[in-house]
Amino acid sequence: MNFSYKEKTLIASIITTVIFFGSYLYIGFKNLNSWPTQFGELLALVVLFIVFEIIIKSVLKLGSKSSIEDERDKLIEITSYKYSYWALSATIWFVIFQLLLNTPFSKSFNTPQGLFYSLLLFVILAELISYIAQLYHSLKGK
Repeated sequence: MNFSYKEKTLIASIITTVIFFGSYLYIGFKNLNSWPTQFGELLALVVLFIVFEIIIKSVLKLGSKSSIEDERDKLIEITSYKYSYWALSATIWFVIFQLLLNTPFSKSFNTPQGLFYSLLLFVILAELISYIAQLYHSLKGK
């Protein structure tokens, strides 16, 4: 299948997000009570992620013919942000109700690390939903 520059960058963003933040969240949830959260580690991960994304997009830009965005691309992006917003809002409300109702599932939210990793997971999931929605609508339009 012949993908456009935008579709290739979305696929690359999905893969790098899952690899970088998935591994960070896996280690964080696995060692929830014994591993202190360090701001410097998260900051270094974000900077490394941004550098990696820039490199990937630069390499993809060299191999593509044109990357001009039109109104359709802007509309797809706005629509995907709507999905991302709804997903993030729903998961934040989920956390709030888990904390208020004190359910068995809320035990992971009772520690600062658990709440931090849960909220970070939901932000990353919202970003992935945005990427996937953009890719879906972009491929559907072909």
